[in-house]
Amino acid sequence: MNKIFTILFLAMMPSLASATVVYNSWTSNDSQTGNYILTIKASGAFFNYNLTVNPWNAEALGLFIDLGAVSVGTPGSIALTSVTPTGQVSVFATDTSTNNCGNGCNLKGLNLPALVGGDWELVFSLGKTGFDSIQTFSWTTSNFGLTESALGVVGIRSQVLCSGTDLLPGSQPNCKDSDKSYSNSGVHVKDDPKVTIPEPATLALLGLGLFGIAVTRRRIV
Repeated sequence: MNKIFTILFLAMMPSLASATVVYNSWTSNDSQTGNYILTIKASGAFFNYNLTVNPWNAEALGLFIDLGAVSVGTPGSIALTSVTPTGQVSVFATDTSTNNCGNGCNLKGLNLPALVGGDWELVFSLGKTGFDSIQTFSWTTSNFGLTESALGVVGIRSQVLCSGTDLLPGSQPNCKDSDKSYSNSGVHVKDDPKVTIPEPATLALLGLGLFGIAVTRRRIV
C-alpha cells in the first residue's frame, strides 16, 4: 500500500524546468573570431556554464556576462562549483562597468552594444595568461533568483587566435593573434518542459481514489 501512495505522489510532483541559452554567433574587433560555443543552462537554482571552441581556433582568457539591471553581490560571495578543468575558472569582478578581466585580459576597443543597467554582472577569468592548451571550460553558479531570460550580452577575450584554417594545438606557432568578441544573439532552447501541476479537482478525485484503494485493501485483508 505504501508503494502505491509513493508512486502516485511522485507522479503528482511537478519537475523543475530547465532551459539552455546557446551563444554561437559572434562579432569581433577583427576580421575573424574564435569558434566559441557558450551554453548557459538554467537548472533549478543554478546556472551551468560551458564554453568550448569548436573547431579549436582560439583559447579564451575571460568571459563577461550581462544579467540585466540586478546586483549579484561581491566576487567573494559567488560560489563556483563543478569547475572543469579544476582551478581554471575564477570570478574576477561583479557588477562592474569596466571591461577588464585580469592581467592582459580586457575588451578595450570592442564596440559593444548597450548593457542593461550599464554594467557586467559577472566577469570570469579563464585559465592564465599564455597558452594553457584548454579547449573547454565548465562551471556552475547560483542563478541569483533569475531565469535564463535574464541573459543578455556576453563578451569573450581570447588570448590565442588562429588565422585562416589553422587550429590548435598543433598550429600554435601560427596562432599568435588575440580576439575580443561579443554576442547578443543567444538562442533559447527549452530542453526540459515543466510537468503540469494537477488542478485541485484532480487532486480531490485522486484522493478519493486512494481512499477507495485503502478501504478495499482493508476489507480484503
